[in-house]
Formats: sequence, C-alpha cells, structure tokens
Amino acid sequence: MGISDAILQAFPELNDDQREAIGLTEGPLLVIAGPGSGKTFVLVLRTLNLLLQGLSDPDGILLCTFTEKAAFELRDRLSLLARKLKYQGNLSQMHVGTIHGVANEFLLRYRHRTPLGSNYEVLDELTQLLFIFDHFEKIIELDENGKYFGRWNTRWTAIQGARNYFNKITEELIDQAVLQTSDDPFVRALEKGYSAYVEKLFETNRIDFAFQQKLFLDLLENPEVGQEIKSKIRYVMVDEYQDTNFVQEQMLLRLAQEGSNIAVVGDEDQALYRFRGATVRNILEFPKRFGDCHTVTLSVNYRSHRDIIEAYNKFMQAWEWDEPSNGRRFRFEKEIVPDPESSYPDYPALFCIWGEKKEDEARRLADLIAFLKESKVIEDESQVALLLHSVRQDHSGPYLQALSDRGINAFCPRARSYFENDEVRYMVACFAIFLGYYGDGRGEVAGRALRNLAT
Repeated sequence: MGISDAILQAFPELNDDQREAIGLTEGPLLVIAGPGSGKTFVLVLRTLNLLLQGLSDPDGILLCTFTEKAAFELRDRLSLLARKLKYQGNLSQMHVGTIHGVANEFLLRYRHRTPLGSNYEVLDELTQLLFIFDHFEKIIELDENGKYFGRWNTRWTAIQGARNYFNKITEELIDQAVLQTSDDPFVRALEKGYSAYVEKLFETNRIDFAFQQKLFLDLLENPEVGQEIKSKIRYVMVDEYQDTNFVQEQMLLRLAQEGSNIAVVGDEDQALYRFRGATVRNILEFPKRFGDCHTVTLSVNYRSHRDIIEAYNKFMQAWEWDEPSNGRRFRFEKEIVPDPESSYPDYPALFCIWGEKKEDEARRLADLIAFLKESKVIEDESQVALLLHSVRQDHSGPYLQALSDRGINAFCPRARSYFENDEVRYMVACFAIFLGYYGDGRGEVAGRALRNLAT
C-alpha cells in the first residue's frame, strides 16, 4: 500500500478516503462511491499510481466502464493527468473501454479459438431485431391459435419479446437443457427458437452483444487460452459496477482470478440499468466473493448543495433496507456528507413549482429558467435538465411550447415529434411525390418508373 509522491504533491486536496482507495494496490477492493464523490478521478489516479510505482506496465491494466461516453472520459482524463504527473509510458497499450469493447478486443485477438469467422459482425439493438425479422420463419414459432410462441399476436411484438428473452438466456448463462424439459410450453418453444437463433447467428458469422460477452467468458474458461489472457492482465478495475449483469460479473471475476487484483467502483443507490439485465446484487455481494476484500466509502459530495445532500440522506434513511426473513441487505450503510471546505449560499436548493394545470406549470418553469439565465445563476440554458415521467408529446408538449415562447431552445429526442418538424415534413412530401404515394396512389408502394418521374 502506498501512493506515489508525484500524486501527493500534485493533488494535496485528496481526502483520507480517496487516498486510501488510491493507495490500496493489492487484493480485491470495493469502492462505494456516493454521488459527486470524485470516483472517476480516484479511479484514474489509482491507475496512474500503479504505473508510477512500477507495479504494472500499461498493457497489464484493464480499465472498463459501462458506456462509450464514460470510456472516452476515462481515456481523456488518463491522458490529461498522466501529462500533469509527467508519466512517459505508452497509455495506448492499456485496455480501456466498455465491457463489450474489451470483450471484443480479446475476441479479435483469439478469434481462431472461437466459432467466429474473419470479419464477423456484431449486431446492435436495432440490427439484432432486423436479424430476427430476416429469419423470422426459422426462429419464431406460430401455434395453432395463431399466436407466436403462444403469446404474441403480431410479428414485431414477437420479435421484440423474443429478443429480450434471448438476451436474458445468454446473459444469465441459462442451461438450455433446463428449458427443454420445462413444464411450460412457452419456455420449451422459446428454447427451440433460441437454438435456431444461435444457429443462424454463427451460420451468418454474426453475434449480438450478449453473445459477444459469453464467447469471451468461454475463452477465459478455456484452460489454455484463459490462462494466457489472465497472465497478461495484472490489475482489473471496473467503474459503475452496480450496472453489470451476471455474465459480465463472471467475466471480470475470472479475469482477476489469479491474483485477485480487482477493484470495482460503484454505488448501489445509482443502479439504473435493471431493465437491461443489470443486477445490483453484483456490487452488494462483491465482498462475499473474496475472504479479504477491502472496502472504502467515498462519502464526501463535492458537487451538491448541503441542503440537497441533507434531503437525500433523509430520504434514504426513511426506508428499511433489510429483508426481514433472511437479514439480506439491499444497501450498504453510508451517509453522504457535504464538502467541509465549501461555502453554501443561503438560497432554496429545493423548492416546488406548481400551477392550476400543466400549461400554467410549464409557463412558470420557463419563467424560472429565463430568470436564472438573466441573473447569471446559469451561463446557458443547457445547464438545466427537466425530468418528466414521460417525454411523449402529450406530456412534454406544453413544456416545449412554453420554453419556445420564451426563446429557450430545448432538446427532447424521444418526444416522438420528429415528423412534426417542417424540414422532415417537406422531405416526406418529396418522397411521397417521387414514389407516387399521394392522391389516388396513396397506399401503393410500387412507386413510379424513373422515366416517368423525369417527364
């Protein structure tokens, strides 16, 4: 345990918990990082501390996070702080990226040990749906009642539903033999469709995101290849660990199997991706995976006003986080505290805006944002985020209109109002004319011959 003198001199403002997380270089480490606690900063400095102390070369470190945006931020901050600390090593050799990206990196390197051919394609969320659509008859079963898999009435809902189940089967490493012997006819039909789906994937040299991770796990479990990969990775560090799923957890644990030099950073209070298969149990049960796991809690919030932190603690402490039947906890014991070195102006950090109806409330909100800008409390309207329970046009419309009336630009990409933009409507009209999709020709998709369009 120890911190490089260069880090201590360059960042004397590090608090005790941050120093402890950076200085713990050996063995499993769990960093419970509350909101605004500088977790990415600590993760980057811990990485550079390993390099500055000569504990690893860059290619011996694997640093991964959940999203592409977060991965880019990690790379940028690593480069920036490395220059500040005058580290001269080649950071491009470090394995930095999303968990999917890291898995793909090793799949490319050891492709000859997988079922994949050269130039294989990784399907994203959209192309995975289109792939199932292209092979619909081979994958989706229609029962005697005219329902797909005995459950869905339309092709597209069947495609979406099957995709979700297929991903879950892969991510949870579910044994297909168990599904085959299920008493539920839906489960048996689903397994049959899943088998056909997997067969088509490899037949066409494609994989989805879930299978990308499963194939990497298979490599790690291969006695020869797995040992070779693990021998090259001395340190594994994972950001946003609360958002990992089962197959990702198994990948990371196997990567760190040899020396258990794995450090995970996250906050169970910020677990957001259950709808994508993530489970908060991974971070809650991480200390149980190892007999000597160090735990550090970053509890100082450098971002929020003291009143916001107080309200947050009060809300979280109002709930019971134990399961009475078995004593299992759903949250680590922690209390977030404000930065003791900061000053907190006496203004209402939390307050309510309401109106007689939605339009009145929207107008008052727009007036507040305009006031904040005019009073120089904010530099730009983009510093304001509006959270609604739904952003469909019928919910977000009054707010967007009120902001527009005050000359405030707003970005709401999921409001489903794309086709209401004048530019888009003009383009659609042009295509309708080109393809003859208007007047008596509306509903015909055959289109017109080019020579007719030219006359």
